[in-house]
Amino acid sequence: MSTQDDSKAIPLAFAHEQTPVRLLELPPSLLSLIENSTFQSSAPVLKIKAPPKPIDNGPNTTPTGPTPFAVLTTATETYNIRSVHSSNSIFILKPVPIPIIPDQDDADSDTEMVDDPVITSKPGMIVTSTCASHLELLPSKPNTELLLQSALTEYKSFESPPDRPSEPLSKSQILLNTPVSDAEFHEGWRDVTAFEIDNWALRLSPSTALQIFEVLISLVLSRGQVEEIDKDEMGMHFFNQLVEQDGDLEYPPDTIRAVIRGAFESKKTEDGSMVYSYDTPYTTKWVGKHILLSNPNKSFTEREFMEAWRSKAPDECEKFVDLKLLEGLHTRSVLGVIRYIHSTDSEGGAAPANKKKNKWHEKFAAGKKR
Repeated sequence: MSTQDDSKAIPLAFAHEQTPVRLLELPPSLLSLIENSTFQSSAPVLKIKAPPKPIDNGPNTTPTGPTPFAVLTTATETYNIRSVHSSNSIFILKPVPIPIIPDQDDADSDTEMVDDPVITSKPGMIVTSTCASHLELLPSKPNTELLLQSALTEYKSFESPPDRPSEPLSKSQILLNTPVSDAEFHEGWRDVTAFEIDNWALRLSPSTALQIFEVLISLVLSRGQVEEIDKDEMGMHFFNQLVEQDGDLEYPPDTIRAVIRGAFESKKTEDGSMVYSYDTPYTTKWVGKHILLSNPNKSFTEREFMEAWRSKAPDECEKFVDLKLLEGLHTRSVLGVIRYIHSTDSEGGAAPANKKKNKWHEKFAAGKKR
């Protein structure tokens, strides 16, 4: 005789046709963003992007490109999407009334069998989907600068501009196809000195960007000899006036603005406008990085590089010239040769030596010697 109380049991049934569902596990940071935006009545914009194919930059370099994950982005963050399989299935349930047919074994033995038993319903649950895997979001820090260097055509000279393709990509199209958040994209756009000409997204070559920068600094210094200027409060309008008055800088205006945004440290004023200054470690680092990039072989002796860095940096920046500024952007060999690298190149190497792990047989051998 059964002692189980079925009156408190919840009926469970499986749907004949399962609804395909993929569950997404949210990290705490993304969950907090969604919860906070719910209270503020402004839902965050989430995008799913597929990374482009890895790009081979030549025989002496390793193929560059993002990991083969699709990504989900917020306004400022990027997450790799990874499929995770589990040995335990997850059931997606839906509350529904489930028909209950009386059990004839529980009926009174003196009661005659009923041809058409009364079917009642009881609140229960039905399994609408069975999930053996789910999607996991892993925080990612993509090298946006490296991605954009591969995606954008290099612009070297106004005298011999690159050939325009039949279907050029604009900045908005590049943004759509680059697997990074909007904030990371705009930062990378500034770092590669990118610009647009007639809805065609391009980037300046490092040597050209340095040339334009040196001309801008000379124009600022010439203007300072004539009138007193605040070098920490130079707006874009100020630079436009300098270039118009000089008339010798024949590069497209968008290239000049791209150099100003990339090489000069920016600050937003109370009225919302941007002002730029150059006597900062930021500008000093920009100059040093572009000197390394402008060398075809991307390598210098340390002495050559430091001399070139001091000569091309503005006088106000000389006190900031130090290889520590380029940490993560260069390697230095035992022979004193300095070569530019992307930060991901140094991060993707072998594990640090101080984290060495002994193998089990080494531990066993050490124990026998005691």
